[in-house]
Amino acid sequence: MIARKRIAVLAVAMYLALVGFVAAFVYRWNAPKPVERDRVVRVASPARPAPRLDAPVFGAPLYKPQSPPSGIRLSVIHEPNFTAYVLWVRDPRRVEIVETRFPGEVGETVEQFVNDWHAVAGVNGGSFTDTNWQGTGGLVQGIVISNGRVLRRASGPESIIGLTASGRLISGTYTLAQLQAMHVTQALMFGPTLVDHGVDQIQGAGDWGYAPRTAIGQTADGTVILMVTDGRELTGPADIGASLGDIARLMISLGAVTAANLDGGSSATLVYDGRLINQPTDILGERYIGTAVIVK
Repeated sequence: MIARKRIAVLAVAMYLALVGFVAAFVYRWNAPKPVERDRVVRVASPARPAPRLDAPVFGAPLYKPQSPPSGIRLSVIHEPNFTAYVLWVRDPRRVEIVETRFPGEVGETVEQFVNDWHAVAGVNGGSFTDTNWQGTGGLVQGIVISNGRVLRRASGPESIIGLTASGRLISGTYTLAQLQAMHVTQALMFGPTLVDHGVDQIQGAGDWGYAPRTAIGQTADGTVILMVTDGRELTGPADIGASLGDIARLMISLGAVTAANLDGGSSATLVYDGRLINQPTDILGERYIGTAVIVK
């Protein structure tokens, strides 16, 4: 009796297996073949040339003037808490403000600005977006005028540093319309004003602490002073940097009747006669910035 039951169960299992095999065979035989389609290959438009992100280095720029720059001299001033590198430019009309070649994408180092424009000198310029200190310099802020061309506009007044067509340095709060009425041909946004009509505009040390600084000034005879200082103890514990008050008073001692603060900190850089004069405090070397002040 038990043997008959086992035989019956085995027969049922074999029958089900046979039915499954036949069903699978019939399905595969009658299944619709896949539709063959022509392959569409997407061809992208030619990519825009990407800006070259060279690794910043403490080295010599690619461009070096063929002859020693005339009408320009460099001096070094040692103060108790910082060292200032001062570039004197006799003709203010040689000073220009330029913007990165890749606005909205990435900035350039001062060395690159000098190379691009075949300039003899340059310092870092004005404001750019720098969220969490990770900005690449491509997002320039505020009004920018370069050689009479308005590159960036603003709807209201801004803290402006600029030069008129005659070479007079201005610093203060202006609208674009006011700048144009004054025949300003070079301008960027930053500040504050350090010296106005020979008078110190900073109370005490100022509110920005001690750090590497970049500033621009002008003497009564029109000579432009470009100044960069070190700081952040880069060369030792006594090298803490300069306050805004320090720069204002130093500018006055050099004969400046007008002076203004440019972007400083890790941006502070001076290139002159094919050499990087100071040592920037950024761990990678020169910083990528949005604008520069160059000397042609």
